[in-house]
Amino acid sequence: MPLKGDLSSLRGLKSRLKTLPTSVAHDVAQRAAPALTNLTVTAFESDRTVYGEPRPAGVHGQTLSLERTGATRRTLKFVANGTIVRCVLGTKWARYLIGKYGVLPNGSLPVGWSERLGALVKDTKVQP
Repeated sequence: MPLKGDLSSLRGLKSRLKTLPTSVAHDVAQRAAPALTNLTVTAFESDRTVYGEPRPAGVHGQTLSLERTGATRRTLKFVANGTIVRCVLGTKWARYLIGKYGVLPNGSLPVGWSERLGALVKDTKVQP
């Protein structure tokens, strides 16, 4: 089943991490995973997209919480595997929430995410 959201911005992050020295990329990936998880969960719980916009309304104009069981919110996280940062979509329907409700970036990275990642790279100490 194909993914419904556009994850090109996350792929771009992956390619930018590959241009860094391995030790720096590993350090950044280890610190970026919890930071991105925090940004994702904060947006999810605030009923806003990761871009800070109000989440689209339901069919009848009601505000949607996107929580029936809480499984998506509990399992939506980023993990670092070496120099790679990837998102774990713990439910089979989470992929549809990316494009329709903006629970993850769909296209370019949100400004706040880019700033946070830039700060993580800037704070990294390069080993000689």
